[in-house]
Amino acid sequence: MSGKNREFQIFVKPVGAHCNLRCSYCYYLGKKNLFSGEDYSVMSDEILEKYIVQHIQASTGKVINFTWHGGEPLLAGIDFYRKVISLQLKHQPAGPHRK
Repeated sequence: MSGKNREFQIFVKPVGAHCNLRCSYCYYLGKKNLFSGEDYSVMSDEILEKYIVQHIQASTGKVINFTWHGGEPLLAGIDFYRKVISLQLKHQPAGPHRK
């Protein structure tokens, strides 16, 4: 499989089971009961960076896609996504198709 593009997709929920849409068909609605407390927490910086690094390392194509899932993505806050971009730039592979 070396040298071949093996595209894959991972959906990341940066705020866990918290969602503001309440879709009746959602497979994740019941998962909220797995977490203690009423509040939700955003993915930690440590987990975020590990995820980004591992996702980049596993990607073989020229384009690396990140998908953030679960209701309004900004439930995690705009600063979370600023951090995401910063970490993606920090860890992006070198090459002619990269910045």
